[in-house]
Amino acid sequence: MKVVGAALVADVSNSTPLFEELGEQAALREINHCLQEMRTQIQYLGGAFLHSKGDDVLAFFEDANAALEVAQTATQKIAAGALQVHAGLSWGSMLRLPNDLYGTPVNIASRLASLAKPREVLVCEPFLGELSTASRGTLREVDVLSLKGVSDRLKVYSYVAEDPADLTMKFASHSAASEGSLNVVLRYGAAVRELSEGSEVSLGRAKDADLVVSQPWVSRKHATVSVMNGIVVLRDHSTLGSFVRMDEGREIVARRGSVTLIGNGAVSLGAPFAQSSESVVSYSQTRSFKESAQGQ
Repeated sequence: MKVVGAALVADVSNSTPLFEELGEQAALREINHCLQEMRTQIQYLGGAFLHSKGDDVLAFFEDANAALEVAQTATQKIAAGALQVHAGLSWGSMLRLPNDLYGTPVNIASRLASLAKPREVLVCEPFLGELSTASRGTLREVDVLSLKGVSDRLKVYSYVAEDPADLTMKFASHSAASEGSLNVVLRYGAAVRELSEGSEVSLGRAKDADLVVSQPWVSRKHATVSVMNGIVVLRDHSTLGSFVRMDEGREIVARRGSVTLIGNGAVSLGAPFAQSSESVVSYSQTRSFKESAQGQ
């Protein structure tokens, strides 16, 4: 049936160190406990828990304030092994099924969740308009994004579960030339994809991936690379993981987790660099600065 309300997409991150520290079974128990806590809070505040796929949660709320409270509470809590939650929230008309939700607001919430840093909640302008004055006061404007499937650019607002005095956030400003414009280039063979602030590229074996890596060990939707607030983040969604080497440094692995990409480097999808060179995507970052106006 058609519904109007809030779509919440929340994701548990930082699970890779937990698997390495506790082992698979114990790590899964901790992740499931974290997901169950979110489910309990969703239902307590009148939301509908629709499903959980892997580390993700999808929920629907008729009350935007309740949806934001659930997301904020989830990001404030750190479970065993330093598990952290990041979330996205959107508002609008959707098709609700018993255990699922479809529509542009769901897609926007999912995209915002993928862009959010650990312990951060991102919401868009339509959702903001449904909030009380007190709830709005907990959010800060961070950027204006162009999202796939949405004709208009959306203002995005952030809540981070930290002391605001410790934050180094870049606020949206058309005159902030001193920050420069970040440009990221991904290369795989002859294929080249460029990213700028607020954009995202999907990597995987699926034909509809933005950058197709057709190797049997690469997942259909293996990973995404996004740029938000001047930070480049790789998020792995696979079973085998993504192996990252930055500026010729040591190799690190992200498995259903995220890594901030620094400088220039490469990502090997599904296999360590020593085992295969056939699924390696290189990346480079450049920042351009506008020339300041000359005094007359």
